[in-house]
Amino acid sequence: MRMYKQGLAVSWELFGLSRNFVFFVFVILFFLVHSAFTVTTLFLDHIFFPGFRKVKVKQPVFIIGHPRSGTTFIHHLFTQTGEMAAFTTWQLLFPAITARGIVKPIVKVLTRKHPIVLIPEEAGHQIALDTVEEDEMLFLHNHDTQFVIIGTPLGFSEKDYREIRFHDLQPRKRRIKSALFLKSIFQRHIYYTGKTQIFAQTHFSTHRIKTLMEVFPDAKFIYMHRMPEETLPSYLSLTHNTLDILWGMHRFSDAQKATFYNRRYEASLELYRYFYELWHNNEIDREKVLIVPYKKLRKELMPMFEQIVEFTGITPSDELRSAVAHQAQKQKSYQRKHEVKTLADFGISDDRVRKDFAFLYTDDPFADQRN
Repeated sequence: MRMYKQGLAVSWELFGLSRNFVFFVFVILFFLVHSAFTVTTLFLDHIFFPGFRKVKVKQPVFIIGHPRSGTTFIHHLFTQTGEMAAFTTWQLLFPAITARGIVKPIVKVLTRKHPIVLIPEEAGHQIALDTVEEDEMLFLHNHDTQFVIIGTPLGFSEKDYREIRFHDLQPRKRRIKSALFLKSIFQRHIYYTGKTQIFAQTHFSTHRIKTLMEVFPDAKFIYMHRMPEETLPSYLSLTHNTLDILWGMHRFSDAQKATFYNRRYEASLELYRYFYELWHNNEIDREKVLIVPYKKLRKELMPMFEQIVEFTGITPSDELRSAVAHQAQKQKSYQRKHEVKTLADFGISDDRVRKDFAFLYTDDPFADQRN
């Protein structure tokens, strides 16, 4: 309830008594009802499907790194043939087994003739109701992900909300509880699908890598590395386009939008710096982390695929190998369908990026640790 109250307070702060405020009141009420439904059905799972609690989550793989660094590409690459216990969008929205029993027939009817696209590809990242989507969205249900800030008026507030970004720095009880919540959803999904390999895309959870290592001691992590001058324009453009589709960016003033973009920039800087410092200060087990350079992924897909397979211990099918080989040929002629704005469009200068991210601007910031 705390986050919903903050959402109302921020909406009032931003809009006062206006149509925009009323609009977001209804949005918040909708999410409050959805949250109540999720909590109720997650509880009912313990009654109707108690077997899920005995499921073991073995050797999960987490894809981390800054958004637009190739995390979605790797996720889709490995989950495209249906061998992994991957989540579709509607399953992310309804993680309880009980809820899925209610919702699945509706989804089947809605998608029987054509896919239901929620966010078009032109925005920068297509989201459809029945296609695989990023697992980071599961943390929306316990309000412990940057998506809570990015996708609501909270992101336009002057408040920083650092506690939602730096998960590893939260009080131990809270951060472990959040990771155990994720584990319980993984258990449900394995029970529901019958597939055992979790291959999760959780880019913002770069900030909770130490906690995930604690809760999932046999996990492996793929850190996608791409330089900020490439990720930031794409990420900010995607965020702008998505919010424009969902809520309409016209609802916010220029000053409010400037605050939003600056906060997103600062959060990006923190994410890059956090992993860099953990790595170079030996604060995480490097044996559990594979650093994948984006440029190498684009140019040498098959060798990188084999390296990831060896690192994770995954046994890919012939179908998956064939699909990856096909992708290696196809991506040579790839042309993006969405427009990417410049950093200047968001009030950020190239000099600022070079100065703030100076720790990355060496020949290769991870060269001395990566084989």
